[in-house]
Amino acid sequence: MDGPGPRRGALFEKAGGPPAEARIPTSDASFELPAHPLSVGAARRVVRELLTVWDVPEGARDDVVLVVSELVTNALVHAGGTRIGCRLHRTAERIRVEVADEITGEAGPALPASRRPGPEDQHGRGLLLVEALSLGWGVTLPSDRATRVVRAELRSV
Repeated sequence: MDGPGPRRGALFEKAGGPPAEARIPTSDASFELPAHPLSVGAARRVVRELLTVWDVPEGARDDVVLVVSELVTNALVHAGGTRIGCRLHRTAERIRVEVADEITGEAGPALPASRRPGPEDQHGRGLLLVEALSLGWGVTLPSDRATRVVRAELRSV
């Protein structure tokens, strides 16, 4: 098994993103990680470095990094595949995050849903954080491959 570093791969199809906004050119980046606990930290580092290069302000950058961390963690915990894909698309005012996992075996195509954990529950708050920090989030099950894509849009300014 390869290590927790990013790798380009095929969890995402080659598709054009939304049209560029006038003030800031759009930016796209994607990478894959093995479905391994160390990959959550690797995803945070890669995304933080990318957003720094894109000149995203620190507050927005922190929110995006936290959302990516939660979505990658969910993919790791709830999916049965060997790879997790991450894609970011930036326009003048928004950053769209997509995290894809392979649907295999027992994981099945179940859709993630936010829940209300009790005060003693140690898990179950990730999507509540995603919901609180993002302008919106959702899930797509592409018909051409066994993949679940969870997306969130956040402000980039």
